[in-house]
Amino acid sequence: MYFGGLARRRSRLNTLLFLIHTQSVAVRPPWVGRVSCSVHLNNNMRITKTLWNKASAARLLLYKRDASPPSNAVRVLGAMLGLQFDFEEPDLLQMEHRTPEYRKINPMATIPVLKDGDFTLAESHAINLYLLSKYGGEQKEVLYPSDLKTRAVIDQCLFFDAGMLFRRLLEVSQPAFIGKIDSASSTHIRNIEEGYGIVETYLESSPYVAGDRLTLADISLGCTVAGLEGIHPVDADKFPKCKAWLARLAAEPYFKEFAVAGGVLFGKLLRHVWRRNKKAD
Repeated sequence: MYFGGLARRRSRLNTLLFLIHTQSVAVRPPWVGRVSCSVHLNNNMRITKTLWNKASAARLLLYKRDASPPSNAVRVLGAMLGLQFDFEEPDLLQMEHRTPEYRKINPMATIPVLKDGDFTLAESHAINLYLLSKYGGEQKEVLYPSDLKTRAVIDQCLFFDAGMLFRRLLEVSQPAFIGKIDSASSTHIRNIEEGYGIVETYLESSPYVAGDRLTLADISLGCTVAGLEGIHPVDADKFPKCKAWLARLAAEPYFKEFAVAGGVLFGKLLRHVWRRNKKAD
């Protein structure tokens, strides 16, 4: 986007230009809310598109934790769409998500939760569908195509993630966080590998789980698998397509920033809890 084509936005640019002194400067324009973005100027006086993207949208508040795969799925999509969030981070180890105050926000007592103005929505898959529908623009057709059969396959993967794969992670993490286990059992590992096997099957004839290109299904399943790797890594010999798919996703900047880093953090947190539980025994 060039300054020469932005005359109609001159009043906003006056504020921005006043703040620019070097090649890269962090700015917080008042019309965007709490945003930290970099403006890079080159010989063509080009300005990053993200600054203007969704500038007039309502402020979005996300309740999340960095080690939470569902939270990271929302953050990956938000970054892809150029959305900006404010954040609240309930302390899950202190059970803040179980308090009466939090249950008023989300009766399920889970994260993530999105607030868009006076509208509140929980559950990462529902949140991502909402964000894509409202703010997706051209990306909506790319990430959640309108073709009936393609969309049905994406939905199948999303329901698999919500109903089965993520449950494999909770089967380990929930009892660990309340002090009941200090390692993953053989049953846990077998269940996780069963999930990896299903992902492997989804990838049998395509590079992504729902077809030839990345969709919402890859974002959600990829974040869950990145978290599961913190419990039991994907074995490339047993699940070569799953391993290659995960590497393919990790090459996407936002996936690496949120999903991969979040999975590593989840693994560290889980092992810390396991050590604590062993000492308690």
